[in-house]
Amino acid sequence: MTRGEISQTRARILAAAEDLVIREGVSRLTLDSAAQEAGVSKGGILYHFPSRAALVSAMVERFVVSFEADLVARRAYSREPGAFTRAYLEATLDPGEEPSDPREIRLGGALLAGVTADVEVLKPMRQRFEAWQLSIESDGLPPEVATVVRLAADGLWLADLFELAPLAGERRAAVRRQLLDLVERALQPEA
Repeated sequence: MTRGEISQTRARILAAAEDLVIREGVSRLTLDSAAQEAGVSKGGILYHFPSRAALVSAMVERFVVSFEADLVARRAYSREPGAFTRAYLEATLDPGEEPSDPREIRLGGALLAGVTADVEVLKPMRQRFEAWQLSIESDGLPPEVATVVRLAADGLWLADLFELAPLAGERRAAVRRQLLDLVERALQPEA
């Protein structure tokens, strides 16, 4: 098996595990069920993920890598004041996505699997969130303003994920605009 084939198989298993969590809940995620969902043998899944915790950990890592790539694509690391905070908000609440967007659900599936499987699995995610918070605080905005925007974005994402009165349509767009306006006002020189 070539490196590319190994990588493709690993990605297929991860996607299948996420689909399983989304469709049937995290309690149904086992190595056997993930193998069956991915169309690989038990030995095939064990080659890539020696335990359920390793599978869940990879799902969480996939979430982190995906979100980080989204931040980079949105120029989060440019030197422009407020760039990271804006990118974080946009990556979390992309204006074209509604709460039921499959990408958001898939990422949420990984997070749910991580939380319920073993809180230790979330360690890499916690480390990335700490790094993102440091980037938020040094983004050229008052740190408390940037943090409020980050926490609001996180809260909206969690409301979507857990279906806790998620915002959609014009209300969602209006809240997004208010948060972006907060960033822009914080960047204005004091009169």
